[in-house]
Amino acid sequence: MTQSVYEALLNSNAVIEFDIYGKILWANSNFLKLVKYDLDDIVGKHHRIFISDEEFQNLEYQSMWKQLSEGTSQSGEFRRLCKDGSVVWIQGSYTPVRNIYGDVIKIIKMALDITEKKTLSENLAKKNKELQAAVFKAKTATEAKTAFLANMSHEIRTPLNSIIGITDTLSETHLNFQQRSYVEILQRANHQLMTLINDILDLSKVEAGDIELRKNPFSLEDLLKDLYEILNFRAKEKGLILKLQLDGNVPNHVLGDGDRLRQVLMNLVNNSIKFTDHGEVIIRVNINKTERPGNLLFSVEDTGIGVHRSKFRDIFKPFSQADSTMTRRFGGTGLGLSIARTLVDSMGGSIWLESELGVGSSFHFTADIPPISVEKLPSDKEHLTLKTDKPPHLADRLKILIVDDVEDNRNLLGIYLQNTGHEILYADSGIEAVSLAAQISFDIIFMDVQMPYMDGYEATQRIREFEKTKSRHRARIFACTANAFIEDQQKSIDAGCDMHLSKPVRKDTLLKSINFAINVQDKVY
Repeated sequence: MTQSVYEALLNSNAVIEFDIYGKILWANSNFLKLVKYDLDDIVGKHHRIFISDEEFQNLEYQSMWKQLSEGTSQSGEFRRLCKDGSVVWIQGSYTPVRNIYGDVIKIIKMALDITEKKTLSENLAKKNKELQAAVFKAKTATEAKTAFLANMSHEIRTPLNSIIGITDTLSETHLNFQQRSYVEILQRANHQLMTLINDILDLSKVEAGDIELRKNPFSLEDLLKDLYEILNFRAKEKGLILKLQLDGNVPNHVLGDGDRLRQVLMNLVNNSIKFTDHGEVIIRVNINKTERPGNLLFSVEDTGIGVHRSKFRDIFKPFSQADSTMTRRFGGTGLGLSIARTLVDSMGGSIWLESELGVGSSFHFTADIPPISVEKLPSDKEHLTLKTDKPPHLADRLKILIVDDVEDNRNLLGIYLQNTGHEILYADSGIEAVSLAAQISFDIIFMDVQMPYMDGYEATQRIREFEKTKSRHRARIFACTANAFIEDQQKSIDAGCDMHLSKPVRKDTLLKSINFAINVQDKVY
């Protein structure tokens, strides 16, 4: 090393020299400034003046000096004490110096002050730790809220199941004009309450980050036609015209989550119908030619009351409506648009609003729903084999078992079926259901899921095992439960159920499920 290079290193770095035992021989001004010592204060003293007593006793520290005396260099980040007791962090390298005979005669250390960098790093680590703790706390709170809401959903749906069921049954009896008007009020209130419960549950899933989209093939045209048929009744009730305009270039066979797409469109169209007193609501679907992501563009346009521009941003927030009088005038939770925005984001799209007060509103959203070839669409034969005749073992009079630990729920399903002519038996627990199924070959079992001692999942699994062992005819088992999430539906199917019916179970749904059981070809183990 030339003299000029050595001097440059001395001037740009903090340098200190030690003998092979760690005693200080010399230090330059940069090092003395770093540790706030004078040269006379440190010469002849051991390196330990720069460390705590605890570190001096550390075996790793003792080993470092042994390795240096043997000629092995050392480097790293080190915490050192200054004369005034303050702490400085250095990036240091210890280099053994040898004589012409190869013996180590001294140790040269070069150091860079990294205190500021280290402090920033430690503060960042501390902030990250605090942030992780806050995220964990928030997640725990959200999960607890989700669990609470799911439990409350079950508790609310159980009595609501009876209220809706009895109200619907009552509407089918002979009523005078005044009585029928009372029943219609009850039915509207039931519908509003169910909408509220479903919105709150969906919001809890959104906040917990548990919204998962499924990618399945489906017919976009069929989905839109079904949606139109459902919503057109409500539009006609208000004297509105509902139109569906599907561009000819839009692919019919697509891959995506049809259920979630239907939910977004249902929210937007229902919203437009609610806030429109006259005129029309139009559903449009086109190829997306905007700069926003996604291959399809969906629009819901109305001639309603409109929204002031200042409210455009807030309208997609939870519990928000255009103004506070909207809730009193039109009802609703203010959750639908917030849920729609989250679902659209999950579908790789974007949602926005165009509106003018007194003229109307247009909600637009894009989504990434790619087209697929027709061959990839599942045919009916892949999941259901339909027969025109009833299976041989099914007589006109079916054996049906209703399983539920709540007596009112058992009685309600019995009322639904009282005029069907089928043989109805009841079980108030999963244990009793398994026992009866072992004695009697049932055609259909309506199985409550949430029961004490033995829940519906375990009861279904035991019945399936018994059927398999005895080569018994496979009963149609329908899960009847207040657990309405998609994962709950899958759990029912995985347990061996043929279908998942969410409470409150309506009479027409129950009869359709029976019709399904009659017409689907048998499966025998």
